Amino acid sequence: MTEGQSAYTWVKQERFGPPLAQSLRISTAPSVAGWPYYHVDLNAGGGSNDLVPGAPVEGSPLNFLRAVERTGRWNVQVFFVDNDLDKIKELIAQRALLAFPSDRLTIHHGDNAELLPVVREVIYRRERRPDCAMGSILIDPNGWHGGVPWEALRAFCLEFPRFDLLLNLNVRTFRLEEAQKNIGRGKWANLVVRPPAGFRQWFNRPHWMWTEPMQIGIGSTWIQGVARTMPTAQTGYRSLGYYDDQSERGRAILATFDHAITGTSPQLSLLPDVC
Repeated sequence: MTEGQSAYTWVKQERFGPPLAQSLRISTAPSVAGWPYYHVDLNAGGGSNDLVPGAPVEGSPLNFLRAVERTGRWNVQVFFVDNDLDKIKELIAQRALLAFPSDRLTIHHGDNAELLPVVREVIYRRERRPDCAMGSILIDPNGWHGGVPWEALRAFCLEFPRFDLLLNLNVRTFRLEEAQKNIGRGKWANLVVRPPAGFRQWFNRPHWMWTEPMQIGIGSTWIQGVARTMPTAQTGYRSLGYYDDQSERGRAILATFDHAITGTSPQLSLLPDVC
């Protein structure tokens, strides 16, 4: 099974690895190390990308398990979801998942929003203080507006403020959704498009980092973000292309994204093609 965005898949996974590892390391502080760490991967896919030139690139599920191995933070509860049954079957067959303790792993075939209540139930069953539960949610959506479960994800983030968010977003998707909303026919009439500039309030996460947009081929431009409730050191993140959203470059990145959605700026079309 193949998935991803050609050579960008390698860049994407390379960028996600250090923030995932740092989130795990933060959760090893003596005061909280005895409690489980919860990781949720929406649109998890089949675990690898065979289209990338050279060796196949491990997808986000295997990327996270590598971070677990590197940090030694084994007290984790892991949740993967995808609505493609073939990808679920491939994911289940991955060697790293076969070796992972089954009582710490949940793989769900279905919609992204269906998994979040399952995670919530597990947290309330295990935690004395559910609002203090620690974890991460990785969102790498495919397709149109339904790729991100906006309302369910927002409710989850409000209830569990110690979950970090890691996102990979296609600017083109937002632009097409904005155009459909403006047409205002049928199911699109009430569509709400939420650009990243408003994510700070929407997801109740005050600390964000964003990457430079990267244009892939002719039609798609991708951007990655990491959100946390508490500030953390960003050592090495600049080398990966992340910028704090309050920095001059971070504000420019978000402004470029907003302009691209409304069609008022040509900046994204001038980015180099990395493929």
